[in-house]
Amino acid sequence: MTGAPAEARCIYIMLSRTNTGIGRIIRLFLRTSRYNHVSAALDGRLFLLYSFSRARKDSPFSGGFVQEYPSRYLAMGQNVEVKVFRVPLCAQEYSTVLNKLSYCRAHREEMLYNLLDAILLHKRYPLADAYTCLAFSAYLLGMEDVSSIGALEERLAPHLIYEGDLRSVIPYDKTVAAEAEERTYFERRGRIA
Repeated sequence: MTGAPAEARCIYIMLSRTNTGIGRIIRLFLRTSRYNHVSAALDGRLFLLYSFSRARKDSPFSGGFVQEYPSRYLAMGQNVEVKVFRVPLCAQEYSTVLNKLSYCRAHREEMLYNLLDAILLHKRYPLADAYTCLAFSAYLLGMEDVSSIGALEERLAPHLIYEGDLRSVIPYDKTVAAEAEERTYFERRGRIA
C-alpha cells in the first residue's frame, strides 16, 4: 500500500474504565478485566476514536457506530483509567481496517449496538452490522474469536504502550471538542432517544 509509511500503519486500541452506571454494571458482571469499554484509533494522539456505544450520554440503550473524542471521557473534570495498545499492521491489514471504517462511516445510520451480544456476556451472538465495543475492535483487528475484554487485553499485551489516567496524556476537557457530533453526545434526550 502506498501513502502510509510502515511506522504509520498501526491501530491503537484503548481500553477504558468509564465513570458510568452501565460501565460499573459491565465490570461487575464480566469480571474479566478492570476495563469495560473498547475504542480504536488510527492516530496515537487518540483525539478521534471509533467504537460501538451509546449515541448520547443519557441514552444507554440506544447506540451504534460512534466517533468518540477525549471530551466524552474527561467531561466535567472527570478522568478515566485507560490502557492503550499500539498494534502494528502490514499494508494489507491496514488497508482492510481503513475499508472497514469507511464502510461503517458510510452506513452508520443502519448500524446498531448489539444489545443481545452484550446481554449474553461471554457468549457471542453476531448480527450483521451490529456490534458491541469489544466485537467491533475485534472485527477491526481480525480477532473475531475474542469473547471478552480480558481476552483482548491478554492477546494485545505485547503491544501495550500506556496504562494510567487519560488526562495525563490528553489534557482536553469538554469545551475543547467543538465538533457538532460530540456536542450532541452531551444533549439530554431521554433514556431511549
